[in-house]
Amino acid sequence: MSKRKPDSGAKLSDDEGMILWPFIDQAEKGDDELAKYMFHCAITAQDLDAAGDNQSAILAHYRRPDGRYDIDAAAHDLMRWPPTATRIKELKRAKLQIAAKCRNPQDFDNS
Repeated sequence: MSKRKPDSGAKLSDDEGMILWPFIDQAEKGDDELAKYMFHCAITAQDLDAAGDNQSAILAHYRRPDGRYDIDAAAHDLMRWPPTATRIKELKRAKLQIAAKCRNPQDFDNS
């Protein structure tokens, strides 16, 4: 886990990249989607004002008191994001359906 505070132009650490990629993904969908995701993650306008830019505000939001990043908190926010949560549920249902068919091979239809 990285302890450094990013400066402009510096290469991101692996932890910083993991934290930032969902925000980048939302930003590519538009400013509204980024704003919704930041609101979902409880990153406020005050956080943005204090940090000066989106990247700094996001990283500061997930920085622990010891200077490292809380990857678990970032992952938790991503897993609770409605589009992600919906997809996870779909995949779990599909897995359960496959498991049920494996227990009852006669239920496989060959279509």
